[in-house]
Amino acid sequence: MSLGRAEHINRLIGRPYHLGAQGPDSFDCYSLTRTLQAGLFGREMPAFAAPAQAGRMAIAAAVAIHPERGRWQEMPHPQDGAIVTMARHLQGYHLGTFIAEDGGLVVHALEGTGVVASRLCELEAEGWRKFRFHIPL
Repeated sequence: MSLGRAEHINRLIGRPYHLGAQGPDSFDCYSLTRTLQAGLFGREMPAFAAPAQAGRMAIAAAVAIHPERGRWQEMPHPQDGAIVTMARHLQGYHLGTFIAEDGGLVVHALEGTGVVASRLCELEAEGWRKFRFHIPL
């Protein structure tokens, strides 16, 4: 991983998760994905405001129908910079960004943990399924 990319990601690791946060001090999974897409890959994504008092399932539904999703091309395999969508209990409600170095890592903001970098096998062991990889157009 280039030093600039590693420094950018390492500065974010450990920052707390807060639903609806937009960074830079705390993130939810969408805002972290948005920050990484812009900072590392030059891809702009619109801000997304979580519905007031919404739970994760309501937010997942809102993200699933958001016009931004129509700009994401699904890829058959992970590639550097892909947005990773993943699900627990058949609901796709979590996002991260795939970084190809070091065997492949997903950088994501997780409730109760904050910003972390996880291998796909680690995410599977934590119960995440239905991985999909998307490139914003």
